Amino acid sequence: MRIPLPSIILAITIASALGGCVSSRYSKELSDDLTTEIKTLQEEAPVIEGEVIHNPDVITQLYEKGGTLLSAKWNNVDKITQMMSAIRSASEEGLRPEDYHLSDIEKLTDRIISSDEVRTEDIASLELLLTDAFLVLSSHLAAGKTDPETIDPQWKVVRRTIRQNWDSFIDSTLMSGYIFETLHNLSPAHADYYNLKKALATYRRLEEEGGWESFNTSLPKLEKGMRNPDIALLRKRIAVTEGFIATDTIDADYFDQTLHDRVMLFQQKNSLTVDGIVGKTTIEALNIPVEERIATIIANLERWRWINDNLGERYIKVNIANFGLQVMQGDTQVFSSLAIVGRLYRETPVFSSVMRYLVLNPVWTVPETILKEDIIPAMIKNPEYLAEKKMKVFRTNGTEVDPLTIDWNNALTEGFPYVVKQEPGPFNSLGKVKFMFPNQYDVYIHDSPSRSLFLQSIRAFSSGCIRILKPLELAQLLLKDDPAWSPEKIRDAINTGLEQTIVLPKSIPVHILYLTAWATDNGTVFFGKDIYNRDQKLIDALNEIPPGPDQ
Repeated sequence: MRIPLPSIILAITIASALGGCVSSRYSKELSDDLTTEIKTLQEEAPVIEGEVIHNPDVITQLYEKGGTLLSAKWNNVDKITQMMSAIRSASEEGLRPEDYHLSDIEKLTDRIISSDEVRTEDIASLELLLTDAFLVLSSHLAAGKTDPETIDPQWKVVRRTIRQNWDSFIDSTLMSGYIFETLHNLSPAHADYYNLKKALATYRRLEEEGGWESFNTSLPKLEKGMRNPDIALLRKRIAVTEGFIATDTIDADYFDQTLHDRVMLFQQKNSLTVDGIVGKTTIEALNIPVEERIATIIANLERWRWINDNLGERYIKVNIANFGLQVMQGDTQVFSSLAIVGRLYRETPVFSSVMRYLVLNPVWTVPETILKEDIIPAMIKNPEYLAEKKMKVFRTNGTEVDPLTIDWNNALTEGFPYVVKQEPGPFNSLGKVKFMFPNQYDVYIHDSPSRSLFLQSIRAFSSGCIRILKPLELAQLLLKDDPAWSPEKIRDAINTGLEQTIVLPKSIPVHILYLTAWATDNGTVFFGKDIYNRDQKLIDALNEIPPGPDQ
């Protein structure tokens, strides 16, 4: 069905007659076509112009009430222009514009503009594609394109949710006309998300400029004071991501102090040992393609879309992939500490909780998993193991048991009806303080007597709990509003060697995250270690076409 139409503006805005009392042949025919398209979505495969419609049920609810078509939603050029701009700018969020019908919307728009006679079927198709694009994009911006429960079943951090009533949300948005702004405001409000967006733009510019060439050397390592032709190539590669590098001498083949400093900066930004020496691991990081770095940034933008905007006015953030703990006051870091996280076969879980108290000189009650996998096998090999570790065995009624009277071999197969505890002291695995927040994993933050492990760049040594380098400083920070617990009184209490529980004057949320890329306010990006190999599954899912309603 074709209707002569001299102007694209008239072609689109005439649809507004559907919402009022104006009656015309055009509005009647467009209404009929919309009704036909909607019935097709209900009765057949939900496809328009070859594009899968992802929200047929929601669209039906939006356009029908009591079986009667209400009104067209995209009834002027400005709204359509804003929507197309929002779709194109989805790439800035790490999303793919083609997931939101961009090509077909552009084709339909061009067809309508270039045609002397406009088909109402085309306008009806454009209407429904725009509405579906709005629904899908708003959902992806508000809560993520992927489902963390499917992609990363261990992701239990407090979630962002789509709280709007989408029927009224789209109607009110289209009525206000602020399409682009409304969609933009659905993105996470975290500074971390905004900073990663800037990092993504930087790395995409690097990609457009050709990225960087691979770097290799026949030497075992390159370091300050050496002279070799490979050093000029190293200087060129480092400059791509770290900026122009001036030379201390006219000899570009000489590994000078300035290059040494830039190598250290590169190592710091890539979670390597920061020593200025270019060896195997640094070369491997130098040769990660720009496309992979972009994919990592995009994956972490998605993770932030999973995370609730309200993490707390003040909160503790542990990033497993960064081996670090931070205390945040809004977007400002007020405390940080190096951390040790779970080893590969005892991963630290990702979740949110609330810290309510801490314990000085904690007694360690050995968890069942560690008991079965570590303690019992150790006792089978060395009957003096518990004595050496200052551990004791107790019955459930609290009476002590001589470990030499226990058949430890049978304990592996027939069960272990005892409790193993480690008293406070220099050997205690929890150190001088532990920080408690309820969770199903029996995970907490604590001190560690093994201080040398904090010198490692990859610190995955624990059985799931988070050990930190500066536990006393964290305790002092959390208790600073309690006059009964000055730093001196905390130290005195520790020196008694007695276990003591202290309720925090103010509870504090704890969020244990897994983020393999993060950025500063100026967009400088840092890459962590994907120690649990979780990135690729997320990257693959983000590259899939959004599922249809039956998928």
